[in-house]
Amino acid sequence: MNGYTKLLVAFDGSELSEKAYRVALNMAKENDAVELDVVTALNPTAQISSAVVYANILNELRKDAVEMMTEMKERLNEDLPDHKTKTMVLEGNPGDEIVTYADVNQIDLIIMGSRGLGGIKEFFLGSVSHNVLQRSHCPVLIIK
Repeated sequence: MNGYTKLLVAFDGSELSEKAYRVALNMAKENDAVELDVVTALNPTAQISSAVVYANILNELRKDAVEMMTEMKERLNEDLPDHKTKTMVLEGNPGDEIVTYADVNQIDLIIMGSRGLGGIKEFFLGSVSHNVLQRSHCPVLIIK
């Protein structure tokens, strides 16, 4: 897999996204030219009757996601000090956002878990990896 130089990891803090990060990290360590982007996607589209409740939940999700990506940026700086890295919080349908990000940023390979977190922290669903796999312009490595 040494032909890929622009990697994207879809990360939500789940065990499988941690595995996806480690796979990408190992690939990057084998090639100094690898650029690694790590993104998380918020999906605040749940049916909530109150705009105030929705805004509060969305703000809390954003805060948590930004904190997680800040920690991830620190990890990237430690793990890959000589590589170009980037973190980003995306908002919207996770599958759509990941595919769009990959297109816009000319990603060579997307690495993601087969499913993500559950409950209120659910950023990714099993259907997200399927959506990305079907719609992506580039190869997708699904981690189980």
